[in-house]
Amino acid sequence: MRVLTILFLGLSIFARSQNVIVEEKFEKDNVPLGYYFLVQKNELVIQKGKHVGISTNREIHELISFDINGNQKILLKNAAVMNPYFSFNENTFRVVDYAKMSFTGSTYKIIKDGKASKQFNVDPHYNYLVDDYQFNIENQKGKTLSAINFEKDDLYLKIMNFDSYAVKKIKIDKPDISRLIGEDNVKYGKDLNFKVIPKKESFELITKSIKSDYKSAIIYRTIYNYEGKKIKELNYKVSISENYLMYCNNGGGEIGSNTNGYPVFEDDLNINNFIVDEKTNEVYVYGLIGKKDRRSNFISNEPLGYYIFKFSEDGDKIWESINMISDKKDFNDDQTISLTLARLTIKDNQLLFFIGPHIIANKDYMHYSLMDMSNGKLISSVKLNYKLKSLNTLMTGTRDFILSFLTNKEELKNKTLDFEGLMMYNEDNRFKNYINSVNSKNEIDFISTVTREGTWLIESDNKSYYKVIYFE
Repeated sequence: MRVLTILFLGLSIFARSQNVIVEEKFEKDNVPLGYYFLVQKNELVIQKGKHVGISTNREIHELISFDINGNQKILLKNAAVMNPYFSFNENTFRVVDYAKMSFTGSTYKIIKDGKASKQFNVDPHYNYLVDDYQFNIENQKGKTLSAINFEKDDLYLKIMNFDSYAVKKIKIDKPDISRLIGEDNVKYGKDLNFKVIPKKESFELITKSIKSDYKSAIIYRTIYNYEGKKIKELNYKVSISENYLMYCNNGGGEIGSNTNGYPVFEDDLNINNFIVDEKTNEVYVYGLIGKKDRRSNFISNEPLGYYIFKFSEDGDKIWESINMISDKKDFNDDQTISLTLARLTIKDNQLLFFIGPHIIANKDYMHYSLMDMSNGKLISSVKLNYKLKSLNTLMTGTRDFILSFLTNKEELKNKTLDFEGLMMYNEDNRFKNYINSVNSKNEIDFISTVTREGTWLIESDNKSYYKVIYFE
């Protein structure tokens, strides 16, 4: 009981007010098709349009953004496009011209400051988008991402400027490979690789050195400007004295799929991940602790707990927090590591850490914790159980506007939430009371996203209406 009291007090700031952002009925050939959370702006974009024949592609006619006060802005109208993709700064986006039976389409355009570019061919395409550029990191043969031999190939920045559409290909100084390989480092499950993070004024190549005993790892951030010049090198070292660093599905690296459609690691970067506090540039590195020292191409491990390390931007450690979880029934059991999720989010002046199984793992539990950002002290830890609704729609495809899968037999009859929604349902009385107040004979899906300032909630029966609420 005391833990729940502390939780409520710790998160009471989460529930200052709630605003109905938009509430609309479905109209023929003008239905909500999808959504996109603009994290930098703390806004929500709704896609509206129609479904065409048997095509699984959604024909988008309009993109509308909403801020937390319900103010709306038309980003795109009278269009026939699909697959919108926003830049890091969220002022520019890319849309593919609608194609009924092609997943990728053949042409696309860039929308910047409300103005559309000329059309470009999808192939060859650019993987990364910022407000003024789109770019790739390539080798000398024009191969990108996993097709690059990171140890042997030279690296090039291929970049298009949106002012003139001029394309340049600039050789860049590759991050130091010697610090990533050698007898003291692990034998990687797949080829050595890197991750690209685009920012407004620069981009980063993320590499990781993992020691062969799986007790320590170093994250390297190699930062370049858009002229291809290396401007900064930063690194962050985490180490544990007991047990082992464990791979999991944490967003740190590429996830592919095997022949059965199950997620698999495409590189070793999923040993951990990090987030940057955009207000202070401080860095939080997080990951799981496992019972065994297993490589990324092993299927399973037994998770025992998790760690979070806080660093200054320059790599000075501020604090570390290592937390073990005693849950032999679920969490400590042998897990498929590529289906074990871990996420870290900043919420007000707290860290919200989540661990749970991917929904296709067909398990019924999750853990989350709240932590003080200033000192790393654990405020609370909670385990939640739930019931999974049928995953048939996930496996076979769906035309639903939103889709969630977590429910229970008591309070959530005919209602399903996602992981973030279930956490907030447990934490925020105003959020919970609203969910409980929704009364419908139809099944209602709810999708949530927790931001630093508040929580977005999308609600729909996927047939007749949708509604968006923002909880401060």
